[in-house]
Amino acid sequence: MPWAGPLLVFLAAGTPLLAAFVIDMLIGDPKEGSGIERIYPPVLLGRLGLGLSESIPRKGTPRKERALGALVWGVVVGIGLLLSLLFVLYAGPALRTLVTPTSWSGESAMSFAAMAVLAALYLVWLKSLFTMRGLLSFCLRPLGKPLEEKRALTARVVNRETRELPEGLLHSALVESLAENTTDSVVSPLLYYAFLGLPGAVLYRTVNTLDALLGHTDPRWINVGAVAARVDHWMNLPGDRLSGAFLGGAGHPPVTLQGGTREVPASIRSLSSALTVRLEKTGCYTVGAERAFPTEEDVRRAARKVQKAGYLTLAVTLVIMGGLAVVGWTFFL
Repeated sequence: MPWAGPLLVFLAAGTPLLAAFVIDMLIGDPKEGSGIERIYPPVLLGRLGLGLSESIPRKGTPRKERALGALVWGVVVGIGLLLSLLFVLYAGPALRTLVTPTSWSGESAMSFAAMAVLAALYLVWLKSLFTMRGLLSFCLRPLGKPLEEKRALTARVVNRETRELPEGLLHSALVESLAENTTDSVVSPLLYYAFLGLPGAVLYRTVNTLDALLGHTDPRWINVGAVAARVDHWMNLPGDRLSGAFLGGAGHPPVTLQGGTREVPASIRSLSSALTVRLEKTGCYTVGAERAFPTEEDVRRAARKVQKAGYLTLAVTLVIMGGLAVVGWTFFL
């Protein structure tokens, strides 16, 4: 049957994705700072990138810093991509065999065990590339806490100063984080997996991790992290548009920019519209200035919309992979 090969590849790549998604929703990520979390591939690659970047001398010209930062970025991204490609060369055949029960009888116990180990490693690596339960947990944790504790917990979620923020701006920061991380932590990794499998998701996650570590606007990193920030921006555009559609906001509210021309992500504008709330990052932008700031209940509503967007993304990913398999594009495994 001509469709049997593509179907087998689709099952071999789709089954671990479904399993990883279920594990994420039921168990989530390892405890922060735990032994397992420290050996997660994205964490290891991020530590490598940060270590190499910190070794770059900051007394050179901005152009030299950008060039060295680009070199570090290329080395770390290249290592992640190469390792994932090599791993898929070995794990791919094992996954295809494991999803074909009729072929099990021809495998020895040792061979079957080796394939099971490869499949488990594939599953762990894939799970490390996205998170929805962790995102929801972090953004909901500050709710119901006294103001000072809420400020401290929110500071662990967002990249901004929270010590003086009133509750409305704290809730806004949490909603914005939910919106942006819907793209970073769920939609984009799965979208790249849909087209390019594990290497595509690894490529995206490495790029996104390096941006989170290096792509800051403070003087220490602004040049070194310039390439990381720019590439992450372009790689996130498809996922951001899809996140905006899935988060359900029809008709984006007006955006007021302060202190620059930063583009406000579609996911933030869409969630502001869906919740009918004002979202603001002081000194950067305001979305829906005529509306009230979000309440704790609005943050919970945002979390429910993010969860729905995650389920929709999983379904779309599987549909894309199925359609690509039918036409013979099976580079996702």
